[in-house]
Amino acid sequence: MGFHHSLLRFTGIASFSLLIAACSSTQVQTPDLPEHVYYEKAQKALADDLPSTAVKYLQDLDNRYPFGEYSTRAELDLIYAQYNAGDYVSAHATAERFIKDHPDYEALDYAYYMRALSTYTGSQTLLERYLDSDPSKRDTSDLQKAFKEFSDFLSRYPKSKYAPDAKARMIFLRNTIARHEVDVARYYLKRQAPLSALRRGQVVIDHYPSSTSVENALAITIQSYNDLHLPLLAKTNLEVLKKSYPHSSYVDKKGHFIPIPLPSDADPGFWYWISFGLISKN
Repeated sequence: MGFHHSLLRFTGIASFSLLIAACSSTQVQTPDLPEHVYYEKAQKALADDLPSTAVKYLQDLDNRYPFGEYSTRAELDLIYAQYNAGDYVSAHATAERFIKDHPDYEALDYAYYMRALSTYTGSQTLLERYLDSDPSKRDTSDLQKAFKEFSDFLSRYPKSKYAPDAKARMIFLRNTIARHEVDVARYYLKRQAPLSALRRGQVVIDHYPSSTSVENALAITIQSYNDLHLPLLAKTNLEVLKKSYPHSSYVDKKGHFIPIPLPSDADPGFWYWISFGLISKN
């Protein structure tokens, strides 16, 4: 009896000790340095162009002083440090967390701006997405996500000091996405899939009406309707093209539609597709 009693007591003590250890592992880490020292070291690292080092100090500060004097500023600086360290996924996540945790903070516009910028810059580095030879499979979802996030930022903070840059990047994104849609539509036309080409052209007209690719998109729809044997719809869109673009290269002197020159069977090359047509191998 005494043995069983001792065993139960030992088991109880052991279990309690494990519980204490488990609870203590979730507590805030013991500070090695005063809060301001972590922050100052992070600022020096940023000034010395050592963003990864700054990230470490800022994360240490957050872990050890989660409700300290510098904690909110440190979170904003962490977004910047992660972005400059090339960790765009973490910068985006930190910005989103800041937006959620500090909805009334005076510099919230910066967090919204950096969230969009992280998506935008990250999308430029994912070149492997465009290695596939089929342009219809090339993903522009990150570009579209960045466009929406910049749009969200501008709708909330139209007078922010970051607004001009956001607008410029949205123009670039709008034109890039629209140009990609046209390139894919041409690819479909070349492969005798006019319905798919038509849908791509309509995406540009409906969603990116102020882009530089609308004239090409209208031509895509006209040629697609002709290939689908729908002459009345083709004629209607041709009239829109002539009215909107009186000097269009797709209309001859008699007002007739000039068919679109389609890409050759040879793929134009790696750099053409990853740059959305801005760079070719020729």
